Amino acid sequence: MKRLALIAVLILISTGIWGDFSCPDGTKAVCMDNGDSICPGTAKCVSNDVVCFDKNTCASGDSFICDSSYDAVMNDYKEAVRQNDELAAENVSLRERRLERKNCVLNASSLEESQNCFR
Repeated sequence: MKRLALIAVLILISTGIWGDFSCPDGTKAVCMDNGDSICPGTAKCVSNDVVCFDKNTCASGDSFICDSSYDAVMNDYKEAVRQNDELAAENVSLRERRLERKNCVLNASSLEESQNCFR
């Protein structure tokens, strides 16, 4: 009788510790190690260091970007920076030229000298 009571207590304790666990229809339980992850059958599991994925996964609105798309954006950005630097240098050059001509005209003592400032 004591054994039966002990077994009953152990069964009650074990179900209390583990709780009532069941899987939805068509699924099954799995035991996992630390670091394991579960990927649903409707999704693709990939490692953390993946750079790009298969077709149709790099569409706009996704939470990641393909390496090739990133490279294209970075190349466009670098080209825009290069053009900006080139235009800024040209602007400085034009301002210096304008200032030289202005000073030339201001320091000219005749009409002919001022005309020579623009030749």
